[in-house]
Amino acid sequence: MRITRDTEVVKPEKGLIAAEYVDPRELGPNSPVRDLARAFLQELRDKGRSETTLPRYARFLVEFLDFVGRDGAAPRVKDIDVRILKAYASHLTRRRLLSGRDAGKRPISAASKNLHLIALRGLLKFGVLLDLPVPRPEKVELAKAPDPSPDLRHLDEQKLRRLLEEGFDDATDDGLRNRALLELLRATGCRVSEVVGLDREKLALDPRAPAPPDGIRVADEVTVFGKGRRYRKVFLNEVSRRLLERYLRTRKDKDPALFVTRRRKVDGSYRMSVKMAQHIVAEAATRAGLTENVSPHWLRHAAITAWAKQESVPFAQRLAGHQNVATTSRYLGSTDAELKERYKKRFG
Repeated sequence: MRITRDTEVVKPEKGLIAAEYVDPRELGPNSPVRDLARAFLQELRDKGRSETTLPRYARFLVEFLDFVGRDGAAPRVKDIDVRILKAYASHLTRRRLLSGRDAGKRPISAASKNLHLIALRGLLKFGVLLDLPVPRPEKVELAKAPDPSPDLRHLDEQKLRRLLEEGFDDATDDGLRNRALLELLRATGCRVSEVVGLDREKLALDPRAPAPPDGIRVADEVTVFGKGRRYRKVFLNEVSRRLLERYLRTRKDKDPALFVTRRRKVDGSYRMSVKMAQHIVAEAATRAGLTENVSPHWLRHAAITAWAKQESVPFAQRLAGHQNVATTSRYLGSTDAELKERYKKRFG
């Protein structure tokens, strides 16, 4: 696989993170709200928040800054009041999706709205900590968001096979890479950020190392750096290892990333982004004729459900890296047809 030297456009949230240092001692009632946001992101980084969390918080704060800075306004810290908070919450309720299959067709969900508001709460809490005249964080009221049904992200075995077998053209380098990505997601149950963060040296065996019994020169386990800045070990099946081996043989570049694209990032890397991985999965679902709005997390759901059904929920909990078994239980879904089959088998 050859890669070209396209450059990546710097997004507003990245600019907010990469901005010059703001000394918290210099913040006051007349300081720009943007400076408060920059200092807050600095605080998150100082506390050890992951490089995945920071851009997400920055993206949410950029939307708030754009809202309060409409019509050329230059809001100061002292200008933030409860009325602005209420107006922003109302704006989020009515805002349409900006990306995905339903972009522009429906408002964001209550859960997505709450992610924006939680970031805003964090900003206000930081302001209160600095004795700045901002509303207390509890003034930001979260929307009532029901727990999502695991069935909404559940693919039965037939659809899962269609996704993995019919969504790609293995004869092309990109098709091989994309199928290897999905098989790895399904085999390990990893979050998409964990997979795109992997380096190939962690999986590709050294040419000088003895050949494994099955002859596949790809490791059958790897340690990933996941949510909550925790490490955990995940395991690969034979299918995912064979596809990774075939994909890595096509690589002509020296980039350390396990999965690369043709787009060059600002840091000079060609590492696949989370957004690109999401696009690959969605495109594969379309090519396989699936009507569901499939994302990489659906494959994590599929893996956890299979582990729980074939082994046990505690077994699935450990592989998924969940601290609480209740979190694992929320992933377990099944279709109506599967429920009916199990009911008939048990109760007649």
